[in-house]
Amino acid sequence: MIDPSPKALRRRAFELQASASREATIDADASALLLFYAAECGLKASYMMSKQLVSTNDQRGGAQSARSFVHDLVRLINALNIPRAAISAPPTRIVRRTTTSISVDMLHQAWRYGEKVDDTQAICAWLTSILKWCKSNL
Repeated sequence: MIDPSPKALRRRAFELQASASREATIDADASALLLFYAAECGLKASYMMSKQLVSTNDQRGGAQSARSFVHDLVRLINALNIPRAAISAPPTRIVRRTTTSISVDMLHQAWRYGEKVDDTQAICAWLTSILKWCKSNL
């Protein structure tokens, strides 16, 4: 299992964000997926740095490992105590075109498997606001 450092996650967050920007004109869903993973990397790097963790499996000082958050961006935001005014509000309801609503932590699956998400533009704005916060706090 890969166990990256906060520095590696920070670097990857902004590489993925740049890739998402390049992909946006070709495939909006692929771009959104890259943006989701970029935000996840940025939040995990921020969390690890705030808790002085050296890898995603590290639990020193009684802190949860970054890996334990899986893909739950909202839990990471809460764990980091990011003020509501610092980032856009998360989408309250995410609708897939073929079925019903899903939670934020399942977005990566919807985009990864080609499920069309109706709210992609609004979600990308939220993810971008997370990355903006990460950039100013890393």
